[in-house]
Amino acid sequence: MRAGWRLPALLAGALLCAAADASAQAGRAPAGSEIPAQRPAGPLPLPPGHVTEPSAPPGSRPQDELDCRNCHESTHQGVARMYVGLGGRGTPMIPSHMFQVRVECIACHTLPKREGTAARIAGQTFKPSEQACVNCHSEKYRGMLQRWTDTLARMREILAPKLLAARTALITADPKNARHARARRLVGDAEFNVAFVTLGKGIHNVFYAADLLKLSNGWADEALVLLGKPPVKSDDLLLRGGYCAVLCHQQAGVKQPETVTFRKQKLPHVRHVSEFGATCTACHSAEVHKAVTATPTTCSACHHSAQNERCESCHSAQSAFYRGQVRTDLAKVEPNAMASAVGCTGCHDWSRRHSRQAVGEKCVGCHDKAYASFLAEWTTGLDKESAAAAAALRRADAALLRERRAGRPAPEADALARQAREALSLVRKARGAHNPAVGEALLGAARAKAEEALARSTQR
Repeated sequence: MRAGWRLPALLAGALLCAAADASAQAGRAPAGSEIPAQRPAGPLPLPPGHVTEPSAPPGSRPQDELDCRNCHESTHQGVARMYVGLGGRGTPMIPSHMFQVRVECIACHTLPKREGTAARIAGQTFKPSEQACVNCHSEKYRGMLQRWTDTLARMREILAPKLLAARTALITADPKNARHARARRLVGDAEFNVAFVTLGKGIHNVFYAADLLKLSNGWADEALVLLGKPPVKSDDLLLRGGYCAVLCHQQAGVKQPETVTFRKQKLPHVRHVSEFGATCTACHSAEVHKAVTATPTTCSACHHSAQNERCESCHSAQSAFYRGQVRTDLAKVEPNAMASAVGCTGCHDWSRRHSRQAVGEKCVGCHDKAYASFLAEWTTGLDKESAAAAAALRRADAALLRERRAGRPAPEADALARQAREALSLVRKARGAHNPAVGEALLGAARAKAEEALARSTQR
């Protein structure tokens, strides 16, 4: 009977099995070598509401001959575990949002598979209906079920060649090599997660399923590296954690804020995904909706890693200064002599404590030891020139303020002071050491403009 398969009974069994799995995995063999679970002795417990047939007289038929579960064992355990968010490898429990609000199976499985005589003879199974989504969540959720199905299928398609390459590389791998043994475990765990998502019907818990596939994607890449093979290149943004918008936000019409504030600093929220290649789960929890898991260390690990060669995506002012692309009429602007040969990470190494001395030491990697002091000379000299230009500008601004209060505006002097302020701001923002020659020229121009503005204001 349909009523006999209510959610609580199924999930109780799923939770017990998952707990047993967790205990077994604590000391399990490497992935791929697990021993199949043995069926417990004796008949399995009946589901709630099941009505047993009257006992037949002893000897009238073989024991349990008509008990369906002699052939059909745990036919819904994978689905139930998926719904609860247990049973996969490498991720904590992530219950489905529907499970958290106690939605039972029959709330979504509303379409009878058979009708009339066929149902009375062969039994009944209820299929999921999209209308069930619409009834609770409104018309904007129409199409969501198919979107989940298609997205998870696409994720598995992207992952398949990676796992195939890793499994192929394992064929000739030395099983005694510790790196190869770890690769074997990673591939086994990745393949298990893919099978779990496929057979457990990932749409029952899409974010848990997507997170399992994300882990499998990382494991496949790591396994190939351990085996001395290059990772399979693919557009895996979806697998790396960009699935939140695809699975839900786009269909539900959720518009992401262009900017957000994190630790009192304004950040380009949308650009992190659309331009910088970041993923939702790099900063947000996969378990708790909207929860922010990022810390300053998270940001540094991505932005200031030796592997990140996209420094100029954020540090556009410094890049333009370094490459001679600054637009100004106050000085002649040319690229730094090293711009065509040295990138940002050639001088900036964020794997160690960052300081002027540390950056200066990078010069010695290409030049002789005499160059180690150059950066200190550049920065110290530019700091002094910046301070002198700023002092001259303050004097000019004070004089111009007095003139305005006295009813004697000086538009030409104001224009000169504005040019001085722009030149000083440009060097300070871009850090003059990125192009010392241009920095020195602009600071000289800023000081000269400020002094001229002061002279014109006092001559009136």
